[in-house]
Amino acid sequence: MMNKMKYGRGIGMLVALLLLFQTAAFAPMAIAEADAAVSSETVYAFEAEAAINTLTGKAEVKPCEAGAGCSGNQLVGSLWGGSTLQFNDVNVPSAGVYKMTVHYISGDPRSFAVSVNGGPSDLYALPKTADWNTIGTYELELELAQGANTILFDDEGGYSPDIDLIELQAAEPGTDPNEPPGSGQVYEAEASVNALTGNAGIRACKAETACSGNQKVGDIWGGSKLQFNQIEAAAEGNYKLVVSYISGDPRSVSIKVNDGEPEPYSLPATSSWDTLGVFAMDVKLQAGSNTITFDDNGGWSPDVDKIELIRSEAPGENPDDVDGIANIGAQVAAAKFGSIKVAQHKAGLTLSNGTYQITYNTDSGLAAYDWNGKTVAKGIYSSIQLDSQLDSKKYAEHVFTMKSVEKIKDGHGKGVRVTIENRQSGLPTMTQMYQIYEGKPYFLISQQVKGQQTLTTNEMSPLVLNAVGGIDIGSYGDNRVLVAPFDNDAWSRYQARTINTNLNTNNYISSELTAIYDNTSRGGLVIGSVTHDQWKTGVSWSGSNDRLNKLKVYGGFTSPSSTHDTLPHGKITGMTLTSPQILVGYYADYRDGLESFGGANAVVAPPLAFKHDVPKGVPVGWNSWGAYESSLSYDKVVAVSDFFKENLQKSSFANKGNVYINMDSYWDNLSEQQLKQAVKVINKNGQKAGIYYGPFVYWGENMEQPVEGTNGKYTYGDIILRDGSGNPLPKVDGAYAVDPTHPGAKQRMDYYFKRFLDYGFEYIKIDFLSHGSFEGVHYDPKVQTGIQAYNQGMAYMNKSLGGKMFISASIAPLFPSQYAHARRISCDIDGTLGRTEYQLNNLTYGWWQNGTIYPYTDPDYMSLVKGGSYAASQSRVNSAVISGTVFLNSDDVNDPAAQELMKQLLTNKQVNEVALKGKAFKPVEGNTGTASADVFVLKDGKDYYVAVFNFTNEAAVKSVDFARAGLPHASKVKVTDLWTNETTQATGSLQVDLLGAQSKLFKITVK
Repeated sequence: MMNKMKYGRGIGMLVALLLLFQTAAFAPMAIAEADAAVSSETVYAFEAEAAINTLTGKAEVKPCEAGAGCSGNQLVGSLWGGSTLQFNDVNVPSAGVYKMTVHYISGDPRSFAVSVNGGPSDLYALPKTADWNTIGTYELELELAQGANTILFDDEGGYSPDIDLIELQAAEPGTDPNEPPGSGQVYEAEASVNALTGNAGIRACKAETACSGNQKVGDIWGGSKLQFNQIEAAAEGNYKLVVSYISGDPRSVSIKVNDGEPEPYSLPATSSWDTLGVFAMDVKLQAGSNTITFDDNGGWSPDVDKIELIRSEAPGENPDDVDGIANIGAQVAAAKFGSIKVAQHKAGLTLSNGTYQITYNTDSGLAAYDWNGKTVAKGIYSSIQLDSQLDSKKYAEHVFTMKSVEKIKDGHGKGVRVTIENRQSGLPTMTQMYQIYEGKPYFLISQQVKGQQTLTTNEMSPLVLNAVGGIDIGSYGDNRVLVAPFDNDAWSRYQARTINTNLNTNNYISSELTAIYDNTSRGGLVIGSVTHDQWKTGVSWSGSNDRLNKLKVYGGFTSPSSTHDTLPHGKITGMTLTSPQILVGYYADYRDGLESFGGANAVVAPPLAFKHDVPKGVPVGWNSWGAYESSLSYDKVVAVSDFFKENLQKSSFANKGNVYINMDSYWDNLSEQQLKQAVKVINKNGQKAGIYYGPFVYWGENMEQPVEGTNGKYTYGDIILRDGSGNPLPKVDGAYAVDPTHPGAKQRMDYYFKRFLDYGFEYIKIDFLSHGSFEGVHYDPKVQTGIQAYNQGMAYMNKSLGGKMFISASIAPLFPSQYAHARRISCDIDGTLGRTEYQLNNLTYGWWQNGTIYPYTDPDYMSLVKGGSYAASQSRVNSAVISGTVFLNSDDVNDPAAQELMKQLLTNKQVNEVALKGKAFKPVEGNTGTASADVFVLKDGKDYYVAVFNFTNEAAVKSVDFARAGLPHASKVKVTDLWTNETTQATGSLQVDLLGAQSKLFKITVK
């Protein structure tokens, strides 16, 4: 059955643990004396198992298997779950850059972070060795001080290789560091000083290709990297990075400078695989030595010949007269529509609802947006990519008449729609449409392009600016831009980036929405798509000096690392092309703005309603994956059901008596009869049964395998999604994408869903839905984009289920959102403290989904016994309580330790009552980068709730400022610890003492 091979993100952890135990017999050797003289031929060897070194956590010296080839027959292994190996007294005779060769064993790809002398760490992803009994080597470069050094290897909470020894060798001299990049410094990809990982290797170029040095680095795919080392900059600043590359098809690459964030770039195809092309971008270098890393992100990247770095000068003002937008001449006509005023001027128009004003200059074709009398955005125009890019501002005419004003009334309220036509002979007409509403802090903008013949595009941008300081929110304490992931796969995180990137490029792309805000004042602009019928929307931006210089909000966003697409966005065709509709609003508190954005989306596509007898409240219960993964069985399901009946569901772990017992992937370990009987047992115990399915994935390899429910009419080779050449799309998460529009895929859904309903299942977890949104050639010729296909497939799923199940979306795009009662707010959570922090990063910047576009947000199951400590397990519960919430445990009820934790942590009535509210707490701070906030707050009627977390294993003291948290701060309040029921009084602030990994949940009552 197709359920059998759920992606190894869970199985991979299990396999990794098993493999780890296989390494029990590995270890390193003895320290070699460093020679007095240093040269590039001198090698200094240091054994991992040397007594002078420091091991922490689980790390330990182990014997090597015979034949493994370890020096000294020992190594250091068990580097996982928060362990480190520090090489001490690493003596070198002179300061400088050294090549470090790490001798290691790793039967699967693993990583470690390396830091020197307590400095910042760099993360390295090492390829697997031939097996767990074979030594491999990995090279990187370090800068060492003269004399003794320390070199720290840190697993960063994951899994690292076993380490035998390290060898150090003075790096060969590279390009003259005194020749600054400002003169056009060239660095060859194949230079020996660089580091290659994975499949990447030095390859010969064909003579006709004209590579410099006749070599390049190729095969950057499947988890490979090319790191340029010793990139010397005479001074800190912005540099133009020119990449010489070869790529017969469009490919992407992420580029990271030093220890900064990787930035994705899509490089166009060169004319052939034997022709060089160039691609330029801007980067910021530090004075002295830098590294620039090219990462395929698990996909396919171009071959790289060389890079050139050229010092950039800061650009001046954009030549567009952005500051002259308001000079639109005298008013010539005006009309009022309730509180909305539309005025026509000699050279433009103004639209106002009393909160904001839109000014459009019909001479320049540019717009400005004001809120409360202050210009927040200027230099706004629209664009479309046809045979070439057409910008609205470059059209000969920008036409507005009062006759074009249309009254509207919809879910947003009463308002008007205003259109401006951009016209020029020989070009299609580009219409910009503004919808403004009475009493709303936001408006909507979109564009339509009409031609005399069929038009084709895969990029429409209703909102574009390219002007220094084009967006200025007016406060500059701690300015941030939110970068949202497309979905929740691959442990994606939200990012609250500093607004100050650089002056020249669109470096960052957020999916569907962004917020541009000052975390100190909290004032900010929220921008995002409210229509998700045919486009994936991207928000590309860059900024400096606490302002944005470039912004493009566009339909047509794809990225191997974000949307997981290997093909460009599908093209839409027609006589009239329509962009996504974009919300633009300014708010005194960006958090209110994000909630408003969620509400506006729910107006356009209301969340899935509860029908029939599906309980509307928070789902409470158990899910099998964290407890049993692939070893699920009938006996285990029965044991869980009995345990919950006897110990939990009558002790407050239920919602109005409803408890779900959910079988995740590998439910088909049970026979048909066992499945039916399991549902009967669950129902007899006063519970509801849940099941799992992935409608848009195929885990197998046999393309001749008949598709279930099609009576042999279709095979899996028929229903998988393919590219324009008929090739299957590459696997993502280990599975092929299934075409949601194919009749065989729909019959397969009917087959499984009918079985589930007939057996009596009342809850379904739908997984790996992002596969249904991939770009490809779909069976339905009317479907031109991945999101169109996704909408069709999800709508069919809802029809097939008939409203008879609670639907929880697991791995899924953030939008469209109207097909599930709940969506996982993050990727898989294993119960550890690190994963709890990761999940709360997604709550920190995604809490607004709860109660707006989804009735509930799902923090994934609570695996308590895997927390590592009672405090960490309790924090896992607290994180689920505040997340909006699908409140499911996932522990092995046959484990006495798990039983005890479940009884202790799942039966606190006061805590459970907060979970049953089904409301997500909001963050107090939004300046955490890629991390989680540590204080969250919820106002519920007259009461307030506060959750405070310590994500370290050391004791910490947290202070909650009531005014900052939005709590009553002028009078004394009652503070109740909901876990201990201890009460205190506080005024103005609360000091919280936390043990390592501990969190606390308080109720704040105004006296």
